[in-house]
Amino acid sequence: MKEGIFFLCFITLLAIFYLIISISINKQKSILRLKKYIDEKSYNEKKRKSEFKIKNILSILSRTVREMKVLDGYREKTQYSLVKAHIPLKAEEFITLRILLAFSFMFLGYISGKQLVLILILGSIGWIGPSIYVGSRIKNRIKQLNDSLGDAIVLISNSLKAGYSFFQAIDIVAQEMTGPIAQEFTLLQKEINLGFTTEEALDNLLKRVKSDDLELVITAVLIQRQVGGNLAEVLDNISSTIRERVKIKGEIKAITAQGRISGIIISILPPALGVVLYLINPDHIKLLFTNTIGLIMVGLSVGMELMGIYFIRRIVKIEV
Repeated sequence: MKEGIFFLCFITLLAIFYLIISISINKQKSILRLKKYIDEKSYNEKKRKSEFKIKNILSILSRTVREMKVLDGYREKTQYSLVKAHIPLKAEEFITLRILLAFSFMFLGYISGKQLVLILILGSIGWIGPSIYVGSRIKNRIKQLNDSLGDAIVLISNSLKAGYSFFQAIDIVAQEMTGPIAQEFTLLQKEINLGFTTEEALDNLLKRVKSDDLELVITAVLIQRQVGGNLAEVLDNISSTIRERVKIKGEIKAITAQGRISGIIISILPPALGVVLYLINPDHIKLLFTNTIGLIMVGLSVGMELMGIYFIRRIVKIEV
């Protein structure tokens, strides 16, 4: 009975965290699709009302974190990651959210069995979980941007051939395309309008999006601005190169699919089996965390598991 209540509380906390993140994050895809057909002012007003309560609570709780000078460097790094992930939260709000989640998970561990090891493990999950989510979101955004970068380059090239300037071509990409590519080019255009030089704005774009394909495009644009030349023709060549690279990446992903799935299963199976055995016979599993030999065995198992995950990732990860 106690294990069932603990499991339900754990799922409830995860659902609450997902709800907070979902409300805080802009629904970019829906906005971009409906932007042409709705009154943006009324939409933003409704959105602010729905987000006000949660954002206000986070702002109040995050004041202490904001006033701690020791965390300045960590806050700056966190804010940079949030910007890259396109999550509209302040760094102190995100840190506060991680602290609350960590303490909530630790409280669940305390009421479930009062085992120090379990409490620390759950607290670590609550603290690390949001960071993993941000990293996954950054990775997905970069993948989506790389997939649509070829179309954006073709659009810029065709605009240049039609007589538009480079800045007008950027505006067309921001208006006509959707997803991360449109968001990043919109931000690029805003920075230029605010007084940034083209070189600074493009450099900021490259810092936000760590992409080899985008770096190739930006390098070509900067060289063309310095020495001149036919930018449209250069972009056409780069576009074909990027399309071939995307094609090769897709083929490699298909070839290594079996290895990646095997790595995921091997990674998930031991902890999942441990949870199942704990629910069936808690006393049997508790020996691993209350006995010295058991703790050594758990430590060795975790180390070997991490080593296996590392080697599998190195094998299936092929750079193109």
